[in-house]
Amino acid sequence: MKKAVVFLTIIFFANLAGLYFRFDSQTVWFDRSAHFAGGLFTAMFMAAFLKEYFPGKSKFKNAVVLAGAVMLIGVLWELAEFIASQVLIEPIYNWLQIRTYFIGDLADTINDLFMDLSGAALFSFVFLKNRSSNDVEHR
Repeated sequence: MKKAVVFLTIIFFANLAGLYFRFDSQTVWFDRSAHFAGGLFTAMFMAAFLKEYFPGKSKFKNAVVLAGAVMLIGVLWELAEFIASQVLIEPIYNWLQIRTYFIGDLADTINDLFMDLSGAALFSFVFLKNRSSNDVEHR
């Protein structure tokens, strides 16, 4: 779980740097890779957090639980981006003279959620394929 928290923190601060340098609005790869990595490491975190609730041998159910948890967090993140775009753009510019971009159009939001889910799917595939009884504790 510690590794997941470290990587999620790195992704968060990289996202802040991306906002400052406008990587997210100028390059497609930055936003997509951030959401993919976010989905992957959120799945890693949730696998450790929910390990007691995973059914023993049901890899498919475990993958669905991880995907559902990641999608919930992804949707909440998109909601936070929408709220930030409504509330924070003007104050950030007025106080810091930084132009920000938080959320795109519907296609961008769908793509973000797809990349979140893709990261979770990769983690689920690798993790559940190699899972032993105490594998989650070591991640």
